[in-house]
Amino acid sequence: MEVLELKQIRNKIIRIYLIDKDSICLSLDHIDILKELVNLHNILIITVEINNENFKEFKNSNLSSVLNALSLEYHLLDIPEYAYGYLFEEISKKEEQIRELLVEYRNMDNKDSFKGLNLKSWIEVLRKELNYDKSILEKKTKPQWIVKKVLDLLKRLEHKEISLIHFFHEKSLPEITKQLRDLHIEVVNYDFKNIYDMQSIIIKQEGNY
Repeated sequence: MEVLELKQIRNKIIRIYLIDKDSICLSLDHIDILKELVNLHNILIITVEINNENFKEFKNSNLSSVLNALSLEYHLLDIPEYAYGYLFEEISKKEEQIRELLVEYRNMDNKDSFKGLNLKSWIEVLRKELNYDKSILEKKTKPQWIVKKVLDLLKRLEHKEISLIHFFHEKSLPEITKQLRDLHIEVVNYDFKNIYDMQSIIIKQEGNY
């Protein structure tokens, strides 16, 4: 069983180009730009964060078609099933508890009674806890596991200088950026939402997260 431990990779110069996976469409413009990025920066591998997708679903996606057109090694990354299973189980238990309390509350004759008001307050507390748990999973825990998976791949490469493209989910970006920079890895974010020319898509993030 893997342990979520993030350690700096020493004696390597690492540069990671981050691209929002939802910003890529199956167009010749995007394919040509990605090809140019791969060649310009000597990209060795590509990683893709998947979000509870199965491999068949990804295979039929636009991004999959674009990556296949690049003819470059790529890896799909997700939080380990056992880690996700534990976290999801905790979230599911809280969701079930809320559903049961809601049924009890809706069946009450006097919702303004002391018991009714207490029950309503408890439901609201649980909802806030649930939203917090989901946010932590999506915005912190999962991104940290993605960084761990990226590090594992980088450690296997013998190159002293490594450039990699990582396709991320929007919610993961702040934590992924923070963790990579804490590990002294250079991070460059490419914005494909406003493409006019090669120069305009290069946005080098300097401590914005």
